[in-house]
Amino acid sequence: MRKLFNTGSSIRIDEFSTVHINGPYSLLKLGPNFVTIRCEAYMIEVAGENLLVETLSEEVAVFTFEAITTMKLAAVEDEGTFYGS
Repeated sequence: MRKLFNTGSSIRIDEFSTVHINGPYSLLKLGPNFVTIRCEAYMIEVAGENLLVETLSEEVAVFTFEAITTMKLAAVEDEGTFYGS
C-alpha cells in the first residue's frame, strides 16, 4: 500500500546494530556481512558481524547485525561515483 503523503527518505540506526531505511531505495550489493544501498542522492555501505535481513520491501528495509563495524554514507556525484573517490 502506498503512503498518502510523501515524507521523503530516512535512515535510523538502533543500538549500533540495526539499520532501518524508510522511503525509496535501491539495494546494490548484499553479502553475508555487508550491505550497500542507494537512497536518493546518497550511497550507504554498512558492514558488521552476522547480517540478518529482517525486512526488504519496496520502501522499507531493516538490516540487523550482531554489531556494526563500519558505516559509510556518501553523496553520489553521478551514477555509482562517490564524492571524493
